[in-house]
Amino acid sequence: MKISGILLAFLFVVSMAVSTNAADKGYKKILGVWEFSAPTAPTPYDSGLLTLKEVDQKLVAEFTIQGQAMAVPQTAFEKDALTLNFEVENNPIMLKLILKDGILEGKTDSPNGPVTVTAKPQKK
Repeated sequence: MKISGILLAFLFVVSMAVSTNAADKGYKKILGVWEFSAPTAPTPYDSGLLTLKEVDQKLVAEFTIQGQAMAVPQTAFEKDALTLNFEVENNPIMLKLILKDGILEGKTDSPNGPVTVTAKPQKK
């Protein structure tokens, strides 16, 4: 009886680890370089590239604006929602983009008002 309890607990832990690992890898469908557009953002933040890659089994994001790279310190992807937390000119920004039909779309608030952002996979 004791062995079956231990076996049951072991199977539970293994199944949780497998399902958690699978959930964490949901971001693989957004990996790559995206061209973003934010028409209401101030220049030069109105367009550029968003690079999403996997580093040490974690999702990492970086913006490239006018050739300058800007790392995104906090990046998460869950249920087709990409959340990016970063700073622009000492202003904290939380951008949430929803993946729909191969396009990332969302809005954020900035000191200058709301900003709509659209990102499409970069054409090769």
